[in-house]
Amino acid sequence: MIRGEVYEYTIGNLRARIVVVSANPYNPQRATFAVILGADVPTPKSPSLVPLAAGDPTRGTIDMTRLRPLTRENLGARIGRLTRTTLVAVDDALRTYLGL
Repeated sequence: MIRGEVYEYTIGNLRARIVVVSANPYNPQRATFAVILGADVPTPKSPSLVPLAAGDPTRGTIDMTRLRPLTRENLGARIGRLTRTTLVAVDDALRTYLGL
């Protein structure tokens, strides 16, 4: 599991798309993800929201305020990996949200 990879994920009865945001050394045991809001979900402009670009493996917006620890049993199919440009935007949004 690599930072920036997008997966299907089950949360209760809901299926969501998520992106791994934790640093690679932590991912084997303590990965953290952010939820990707669907493209049909209206999202206000906010420094903690990262819209996905045309080159990313899915459409929607990453909500950096919805960070969660990953449970491997809930992990589904790997969808792809974010572009470098989107990962830079994720870094900026994390710094803003966490006050770093």
